[in-house]
Amino acid sequence: MRNEKKITWCENWLKATFAKLPKEITGIERNHLFDLAAKAGLYTKGSFGSELSEALSNIGIKVRDVRGSNGEFAYYAFYL
Repeated sequence: MRNEKKITWCENWLKATFAKLPKEITGIERNHLFDLAAKAGLYTKGSFGSELSEALSNIGIKVRDVRGSNGEFAYYAFYL
C-alpha cells in the first residue's frame, strides 16, 4: 500500500543526497544508492514498487549505463 508521507520523505532524502555530491560528480552508482537508502530505512532489499521507486520517478531521476574507455558496460548510475 502506498504511503504518501514516505514517498515525500524519500523524495526529500534523494534531493538531499544528490545535493551533497561534489559538483564534478553528477551521478550515484545504483547499488550504492540503494545501500544508502536501506541504511536510512527507506528501502528493503529485494522489494519492488516501493515508495523509494515512486520517489525516484517523481523527481525525475534518470538511469544511465556507464561504460569504460573500451566501451564495455561498467555499471548503472542514477542522475538527477
